[in-house]
Amino acid sequence: MKKILALILALVLLAGCCAAAAEEADEKYDHLTVGVTTAFSGNFLSDAIGSNISDQDVRKLIHSYGLVTWDSDEGLYRMNAQVVTNAYQDGGNGYRIILNRDLTYSDGTPITAKDYAFSFLLLTSRQLLEAAGSRMDGGHLLGWKEYDEGTAQAVAGFRMIGDYQISVTLAPEYLPYFFEMKAVDFFPLPIHEILPDCEVADDGEGIYIRGSFSADQLRETLLDPETGYASHPTAVSGPYVMTSYDGTTVELAENPQYKGDAEGEKPTIPNITVRTAGADEIISELAFGEIDLAVRCARTEQIAAGTDLMGGGDYSRSVYSRNGLSFISFCGEKGPTADVKVRQAIAMCLDKETLTGDYLGNLGTPVKGYYGIGQWMFLVTQGTLKPERTDENGEPIGEEVDWESLNLNGMKEYPLDVEGAKKLLTEAGYNGAEPIRLKLIYPDQNQAGPLLDEVFIPYLQEAGIELETEAVPMPELLQKYYGFTERDCDMILLGTNFSDVFDPSVNYDAEGTDRLNGITDPELARLATEMRKTEPGDAVEYVRRWIQFQEYRSEVLPEIPLYSNAYMDFYISALQNYAPGNYSSWAEAIQYAMLSDYADIEEAEEGDEMFFD
Repeated sequence: MKKILALILALVLLAGCCAAAAEEADEKYDHLTVGVTTAFSGNFLSDAIGSNISDQDVRKLIHSYGLVTWDSDEGLYRMNAQVVTNAYQDGGNGYRIILNRDLTYSDGTPITAKDYAFSFLLLTSRQLLEAAGSRMDGGHLLGWKEYDEGTAQAVAGFRMIGDYQISVTLAPEYLPYFFEMKAVDFFPLPIHEILPDCEVADDGEGIYIRGSFSADQLRETLLDPETGYASHPTAVSGPYVMTSYDGTTVELAENPQYKGDAEGEKPTIPNITVRTAGADEIISELAFGEIDLAVRCARTEQIAAGTDLMGGGDYSRSVYSRNGLSFISFCGEKGPTADVKVRQAIAMCLDKETLTGDYLGNLGTPVKGYYGIGQWMFLVTQGTLKPERTDENGEPIGEEVDWESLNLNGMKEYPLDVEGAKKLLTEAGYNGAEPIRLKLIYPDQNQAGPLLDEVFIPYLQEAGIELETEAVPMPELLQKYYGFTERDCDMILLGTNFSDVFDPSVNYDAEGTDRLNGITDPELARLATEMRKTEPGDAVEYVRRWIQFQEYRSEVLPEIPLYSNAYMDFYISALQNYAPGNYSSWAEAIQYAMLSDYADIEEAEEGDEMFFD
């Protein structure tokens, strides 16, 4: 792969030329409308019950005060100074945390230790699993498994010591954990809004929910699509409060109770609208003033139209690498796709090069595995990032590293090869007398789906596979992908953007079955767990294990990786100090931006290198 840093730098400079010299702003604006192309599912609560990227955007704006925060400069997690007044290791396997006494929800209700305890108990509860079909795994805390199985009355590894102090102890079998501090990254949730007749208690042996707590309650108070807290949250802890949501548009207003992020920074834009826009219309909506910021543009037509729009000087753009990829996920729990040779044969009938080029032009590159070109692990394998090795105390480890050995050369690739696909299908027991009939679904607003008619279906037919494709609404697709409803399909086309913590081990059950694709592979589950169990601070060893996981995953092929790409955000030039490349998403970056005719523009730090074939 060839490194292209010049593209980022040139575009940042172009964006910067629209900014005026630093002087006092003559005019302030109080509203920003953001266009997103992925339809909302309405889950603005947590990945614990499924997710899509637009939902995640809104979450970052309405939920906050997590116990830890990601330090992008240092590449590690730190205690959130806005929330935690003091913290220290407690017994070697956990932390004692003293909370700020001055935090409240948007309705003025104080945030205490009980709100963090409730958040953990709710998101890991069997009641949530029954009501929503999914939950967060709590096995990283001491005593959670016993509590979950009903052999203990409380979670011993989470203690409330008064109203503003908690103690968290990790389960010994979960250690070491590379992202150890992330294991205590709880954010507060208001029990008075979600389970008003219950309370969180700690009688000296750990936390538990006291009162009548059932799945039926959650279906009403949390998951009801019209009034539930997940889609229509009331009391929130983030920089914004949701004032309305109708399925396609989210209205947000500044939260006057918000104290700021870890550095005490607060957003300056009073009101934000986030609304879905068609991929074909998003730039024209920007041109006609229907939106002010078009995020995550990547398609060739979008980039061309947005670049043309900048010619008048009223618009700017920012470029950044994607932390995820697009892929075709197999539903491998039954049928032909349960056979690895069939999955490999299908992958050999896809022309990824043409798909990527036609859809993304210069901004995309085919990928060989389950990663994005913006992930720090990938940058290490390309030789552009060399993380410092440290021990558990943060002290450098002097061992010399063979950086060239950290590469993805060992990954199995599947170039277009119909004859090779036929051979694999024969080995799998399909003699070609009867065609294999499969079904693929894709999001109804995804423009890559129709391209499969040219780059996928003809080659499958030649190999003896008939493929039916169907566009379905994003919420319905996610229900099938996460296994909340029966999967009546064999493949799902979608994409994902990874968080700072890459830990796929949470998707596997005790038998090694991945809940996302139904494929049972104990070895893949073991490699995911070994990656998680890297000693904290040993980034080099984590990358080694990440490579082993990627190499084996490319052989068993739970999904066909398609492409990763750069994103461009186009926006009105009045949006100042907007640097999405410095943060995990536009929703974080917007909290440090401002709307003004003139502003002091900080030097751009968008230095992520992008990689293209």
